Amino acid sequence: MTEHAESSVECGFFGKRLSDYFGVEASTLAQIRRHGKLYLAVPRLTLANSERTVSSQLSSEPAFSILHQPADGTVIVTDLRENAKCELKGPLDLLQYYVPRRALDDFAREHDAKPVETLRWSRDRRDPCLSTISSLLLSAIEEDRTTNQLFVDQIGLSLLAHFAQTYGGLRTYDGALEGGLAPWQERRAKEIMRARLASRLTIADVAAECRLTPSHFARSFRRSAGIAPHEYLSRLRMDEAKRLLTTTKLPLADIALICGFGDQSYFTRVFSR
Repeated sequence: MTEHAESSVECGFFGKRLSDYFGVEASTLAQIRRHGKLYLAVPRLTLANSERTVSSQLSSEPAFSILHQPADGTVIVTDLRENAKCELKGPLDLLQYYVPRRALDDFAREHDAKPVETLRWSRDRRDPCLSTISSLLLSAIEEDRTTNQLFVDQIGLSLLAHFAQTYGGLRTYDGALEGGLAPWQERRAKEIMRARLASRLTIADVAAECRLTPSHFARSFRRSAGIAPHEYLSRLRMDEAKRLLTTTKLPLADIALICGFGDQSYFTRVFSR
């Protein structure tokens, strides 16, 4: 489930709390939750003044702050348990990935791996993989926040996996990566996606129906169906839109809503592509 800043209460060292601490502009693009608990927050930080430098001692909490500068791909990783000092120089336009320690523990447990002790990355070193994932996330959020929710959830899982493996050294057992969905699971997943085209369906919703964790479900669905869950859902929506266009006289706006595209303009863009 993905919750945006305007509909959720922030907690932890990100977003408004970070803005107040340093005196920079900060807006939370997304908060991604599982089982009602925050496991990833994504604020954007901006500071236009090129002559201004802000620094402060960070308060201690069981979480990690990952600052990523999309312009050059550099990354700063901070373990917030270590009372580290942070310095920011303008101008800046950063994405912050706030990762609670609990989220990494849950991720490791779901993959039968040892817990991640901490996250480390050489200061200001580039991370091309994170740049790619960040670009996908920003595009999904900016294009349509409601209909892309399944995709945003999946990107959130990819980010958590990247942080745990690349920055934390997490290694999963080979057995966790084998096999796809059982026939009943694949059938149920496809059924619920067909039945809920117009709803804000999340990857956690579908995974729960298959009695799997979201990360296990996403990986297994791709192995079974050959495409990612959000791609499969997009195809279902497009197929239903084509059927309604050719068999009914419904207005485009109505078809867009019935098929889960949110509004007519977004539906038109997707259909044109």
